[in-house]
Amino acid sequence: MKKLLIFAALAAALTAGLPTGAATGVDGPNINAGAAARDAVVARGRDFEIRQSDLDQVLATMTAKNPSDQLPPDAEAHVLSRLLEIQLVWQKATEAEKAAGAQYADERWTNLLKSLGPVEVEHRLHVTHMTADDLRRSLARQMTARESLTRQLGITVTDADLRKYYDDYPAASEQPAKARIRELLLLTTVGYSSRSLPEDTVRAKHRRIFELYQRVRAGGDFATLARQYNEDPVSQPTGGELPPFSAPDMEFGNLAMAMQTNQISGVLTNEDGYRIFQLLEKIPAKKFAFAAVTNKIKAYIIAGRTEELAPPYIRQLRAAADVEILDPGLKAMLAAADAEAAATARAQAEFQTRLAAAATNAPPAQP
Repeated sequence: MKKLLIFAALAAALTAGLPTGAATGVDGPNINAGAAARDAVVARGRDFEIRQSDLDQVLATMTAKNPSDQLPPDAEAHVLSRLLEIQLVWQKATEAEKAAGAQYADERWTNLLKSLGPVEVEHRLHVTHMTADDLRRSLARQMTARESLTRQLGITVTDADLRKYYDDYPAASEQPAKARIRELLLLTTVGYSSRSLPEDTVRAKHRRIFELYQRVRAGGDFATLARQYNEDPVSQPTGGELPPFSAPDMEFGNLAMAMQTNQISGVLTNEDGYRIFQLLEKIPAKKFAFAAVTNKIKAYIIAGRTEELAPPYIRQLRAAADVEILDPGLKAMLAAADAEAAATARAQAEFQTRLAAAATNAPPAQP
């Protein structure tokens, strides 16, 4: 079960592309020759630039969990494309949208500190090469760009749109069955990293997890043992209890759903370490009332329309902002991606045209 914050790569991606001269974690020009080479400007537009260090930070967060992971060859180009999109949209955001983005970032930061604690937050920022200011600025830009793009694209969602989606896509208003568990994890890695602990430590933890398993099976209080021995910083303060999850959300989700209430699992092993858990509750699936899911449905509709409308709009913004890709390799990859996207859009348009023509020329239905 991967506990490294999923927001890391996305949030780091949003820290780049600041207006020229804005704070990026480095005060003034970098006078170190090697660092200067790594911090070369790879793209620029009107009143902003994106540096190699911006890309490097994002790429580093994408492999923070496992440094040996191999990223796709075009990963850097995809990151640059995303950074350009965010910067161009953010430039056209209203002050009200930016203020709302900043408020969102403050709320997320406060909730993060409450849920994980300052020490764990600092650790996760460190392994993802971010500072607290990086993250807060990232979250603010993420929300600002998302909300502003909806306005810029002229996307509106009516009550009729919401009701139609609710009726046509019942899965969007259903909550799948969930399980609530209490876990006890002994890590065999340094934190949630790819670095294994020494073999003798791993062997000792292997012996201990079976000892704890026997104690729980003999009637020992799981919550008390979890508070004492559990090495997951998220669930340890709650006596090992995790938020409810559906079967696909956890690697052991199907096992949990097959267990009986209060049943104890066997000893499980994965890349993080050794784990046992207790099923506390099964929460049946349910269908939500329309009023309870309107915000969720609205987000679905906006996402779908944005996916359709945003690509040509972003190309217009890039042209209007005189965006230049200065790195030859990245320029070639972005050009290839743009050509592929344009070809896909043409194919879709041609298909819709043929579909409309076929409907127009179709013989009348037989009575």
